[in-house]
Amino acid sequence: MWSHRARIVVMVAVGSLVSALAAQAQEKPQASPHIQTALTFLAAWGNQRWDELKTVAAVQVTVKVGDKAFTLEPAAQKAEVALVFPFRGLSTVRQDEKVKGVTVEELGLKVGDSETRGPGSITLKEQDGQYWVTEVSTGAAPPGEKK
Repeated sequence: MWSHRARIVVMVAVGSLVSALAAQAQEKPQASPHIQTALTFLAAWGNQRWDELKTVAAVQVTVKVGDKAFTLEPAAQKAEVALVFPFRGLSTVRQDEKVKGVTVEELGLKVGDSETRGPGSITLKEQDGQYWVTEVSTGAAPPGEKK
């Protein structure tokens, strides 16, 4: 009889432990709002999800590739530059303790038939507790151009 009760106690304990571990595994750490904005922006831009892009981008976003500037207009569903996946390595840029943007360790952009890949940055503007992407830039010139 003790062995039957012991099995029940063990099963209840194991069941409780498994439930607790499953709940903990489902809780994802939330990214900072500015990092989440940058992630949403990049994913929406790369997949041309214009409605989602409008929720995190300014009306017009300047995209600088080397010394050339292009525009991205989510509301008009117009992009002179395309984002090329994958991107990686997001990091916060602060000035005087305020978030000013996000650096991207590796960012791929395509202008016409030319693709460039390298470090980039995303400039953010905070308004009423929400971050908006205003500019994307990469120091790399498109292939075939000299800096």
